[in-house]
Amino acid sequence: MKRLLVIFIGVSTLGFSQTPNFKKFNQFLDVLSKNQKLMGSMTILKDGHIVYEKSVGYQYLNRNQKKEATTETKYRIGSITKTFTAVIIFQLIDEGKLGLHDKLSKYFPEVVNANNIEIAHLLNHSSGLFNITDDENFNEHEPTTQSKMLSMISMHDPIFQPGERHEYSNTNFVLLGYILERIENKSYGKILEKRIVKPLSLNNTYYGSEIDITNNESLSYYYKNDNSLHEAKQAHLSNPGGAGGIVSSPSDLVIFMDALFNNKLMSEKSFKIMTTIEGEYGSGILSAKKSGLTLYAHNGRIDFFQSMLVYIPELKTAIALTANALNYGMMPIMFNAIDASKGKDIKIPSLESIDLSSAELKKYVGVYECEELPFKLIFKTDGSVLRGAPEGNDLKDLKPTKKDEFALEALGVVLKFDLRTKSLLFSQSGETPKKCSKKE
Repeated sequence: MKRLLVIFIGVSTLGFSQTPNFKKFNQFLDVLSKNQKLMGSMTILKDGHIVYEKSVGYQYLNRNQKKEATTETKYRIGSITKTFTAVIIFQLIDEGKLGLHDKLSKYFPEVVNANNIEIAHLLNHSSGLFNITDDENFNEHEPTTQSKMLSMISMHDPIFQPGERHEYSNTNFVLLGYILERIENKSYGKILEKRIVKPLSLNNTYYGSEIDITNNESLSYYYKNDNSLHEAKQAHLSNPGGAGGIVSSPSDLVIFMDALFNNKLMSEKSFKIMTTIEGEYGSGILSAKKSGLTLYAHNGRIDFFQSMLVYIPELKTAIALTANALNYGMMPIMFNAIDASKGKDIKIPSLESIDLSSAELKKYVGVYECEELPFKLIFKTDGSVLRGAPEGNDLKDLKPTKKDEFALEALGVVLKFDLRTKSLLFSQSGETPKKCSKKE
């Protein structure tokens, strides 16, 4: 149940092409799969029609049994559930069953500061409520009840006053899920089925339970440092509720997103409110810029499932990636999917690495100022690995891929050092490289 955490730094102009470059994109996904970087499925929809589908890896590998992933494989989608929950909330608002400015105290007065928290604050993460999944007693693997969750939520003081700022909190959408259940007097799953699944004829979307591999549901896995694959423990889906409990497929997800952006799920007024962005936050949706394009998106993570759903209005394109094992950056995959759908060339990454001595690593230590980047890049080493980050905050391990070249695969970043001129080229996900000069 994680939020979208991405820095978009692209400044290139738009480039459109009539012919998608899916052949190269197929090669890209195959390389990731063969190098133990990805198992999962991807779908691209354009102008209301699915134009690309591909699955790599396995739906499950269990007790000497295995089944390859297909376009019908279903995945837990984690926090993409929040977008579904927001849609249902706005439907209730359109029907007069709920008000955007109704107070939380109308439903759950026991929650601290409920008299000051509005439905709108919950939707756009400006409520100030503590993120319940950060509670030291929260255990996603154990079953829970609404009563227990409310008790845990009510134990925490607010971390800021409603409307003061935006800060992601799963608590907001756990509560919204409870509110819609109370209004409709039905379970979240039944409400989802009635309001979204049946109207859109989604065949693979529902509120999940214990994973059933006989029902085309996938298990999730994680890679260890030796690239070996290990099955992950399952979260009990009584915990996430409206914040993260849905199971779906990428084909269903792009159909849902296309319907949302073509005004098929709520009034025009509600849609405008939902997609009004402050910072990166809308209501149940996030937004950012990439190469002059506006991206509306949400991602999700639960167990070791990872997923992302994106809509690009300028291209009338929806893209969904659902993974049950991922050891690579979600955003580089999505950026390549966008470029492929526009017919642009995409680069197949080098996934090899080289060994460097402590003395060799020290050559790359320093502070660099970069053209077109509003921050300095700082590099440090402990003798075993080079680490880097903007302004030195939250240093990340950098992988040496060849002489004078490092990669941060999670963000699609490639760094090419020139020790002679004390400079480097910084590129991210196919963008035009930015030149940086060493200052310290």
